[in-house]
Amino acid sequence: MKTPILFLSMAFTTASFAEQMPEPNPPFVIKRQLNQRITQQQTSKSKPKEWIFHKTADGRHPSNKEQSMVWLMNRARQNPSAEGVFLANTGDSDVENAINYFHVDIDKLQAEFAEYAPHPPAAFDVRLYKAALAHSKDLIVRDAQDHNNQFDRINNAGFNYMAARGSVFSYAESALYGHAGFNIDWGNEADGMQTGRGHRSAIMSLDVDYYSNVGIAILSDNDTNTNVGPLVVTGNYAQANDNTPNHYNRFIVGTVWRDKNNNSMYDIGEGLGNVQVRPHGGTYWAKTAQSGGYAIPITSAGSYSVSFSGGQLKTKQTLSVTVADDSILMDLKLTQ
Repeated sequence: MKTPILFLSMAFTTASFAEQMPEPNPPFVIKRQLNQRITQQQTSKSKPKEWIFHKTADGRHPSNKEQSMVWLMNRARQNPSAEGVFLANTGDSDVENAINYFHVDIDKLQAEFAEYAPHPPAAFDVRLYKAALAHSKDLIVRDAQDHNNQFDRINNAGFNYMAARGSVFSYAESALYGHAGFNIDWGNEADGMQTGRGHRSAIMSLDVDYYSNVGIAILSDNDTNTNVGPLVVTGNYAQANDNTPNHYNRFIVGTVWRDKNNNSMYDIGEGLGNVQVRPHGGTYWAKTAQSGGYAIPITSAGSYSVSFSGGQLKTKQTLSVTVADDSILMDLKLTQ
């Protein structure tokens, strides 16, 4: 665990604050009117194809930590009021220390979340992930926290977006700490939260109908000669231009996991990998990443019977879901 050094000099003390909060003024781009809906791609009926853009080819990403942040984000979108209560009472000592350090107004935090409307989940996208990974690597090399060239990397990775946001936290202690840092959006303002709530806007989809795709890259850096770390987190959140091949905004999204400690939270190591997820009558199917995450584009609204089988799942399971205009969150949670 890296601990920022607090100097007596006021100038140095101010500088040390930035080592404990996400980079202020996260960038965002909107290329269309906010109330304009893009028609989902329609794919002619054919044999279902495997969707491969929700994970890396080796299945190692999203990693356990990255999937944890995706899971926390998608849970938060389902019930913003409950998320506000959770953030104020995580029980995590690092998060509590940061809340106290920045003098976060807990009552105001919870009141703000109580006013937010629920939003659909985001699907992990490997192109957004690769852009985030390149950015996190660059931050470690430069021992920095900034947004320099973050959107250029999204463009270079081949993701075509209509709206996008970027977040960076070079000093996260854990996945939960990174999530809380972004969603509380702690900072130096009087209420302990950053002006504009830009990081929160990305996670909760506050400024567009919703950011339907996400790529989060978390790298460890325990080099005592650098200031960044122990975890360097970059998040890219986007709404796809779904008139482009292999770009969608409507998915069945979820995690296949076993709640080993019965705490109703996805924890590191609980995901089940290589599980086949197949919506009956759908255009695509997918295999879960090693961390248990999956996403499947849905090209036609309707009711689907979704089967889960193989991989680390011992017994075949089937769930039913109805998909309308937006993505649907559907976890398969197993108990001991």
